[in-house]
Amino acid sequence: MDFNNLTDLMKHLNEQISETLEVDVSKTVRETMKEKIEEEVYSVYPHPSTYQRQREHGGLIDDENIEIKMVGKDTVSVESKRMDDGRNVSEIVETGEGYQYSFPYAGVARPFTEATREELENSGLVEAALYRGLRKKGLDVQK
Repeated sequence: MDFNNLTDLMKHLNEQISETLEVDVSKTVRETMKEKIEEEVYSVYPHPSTYQRQREHGGLIDDENIEIKMVGKDTVSVESKRMDDGRNVSEIVETGEGYQYSFPYAGVARPFTEATREELENSGLVEAALYRGLRKKGLDVQK
């Protein structure tokens, strides 16, 4: 691809980065979040007795309940949005506050969002996904 000026080149690069954030990086973040939900939520209380988990069928790790949206052109937001009768189940699980029923983990925070953030900050997964996505688009990027 040829560019006649720096402005057109920058516009093209920014579009490629934005698309890569929305597709490749968000996929990595979502998968990491699902792993952390498994570790922080499901594994610590593996056999609930008062309800049946929906898991990937409407539960916390269902892709439909993990919202991905672009915030501007250079930021992707990935957020667990599991709702039940107008209640944000993700927030209830995250904070431990707002349960309607008593069970061993009512009142106990299971902060999967913070665990996801820490994993992403310490692992280099986001950067690797960005580089991989840009290379897939034909850009020769170096670390």
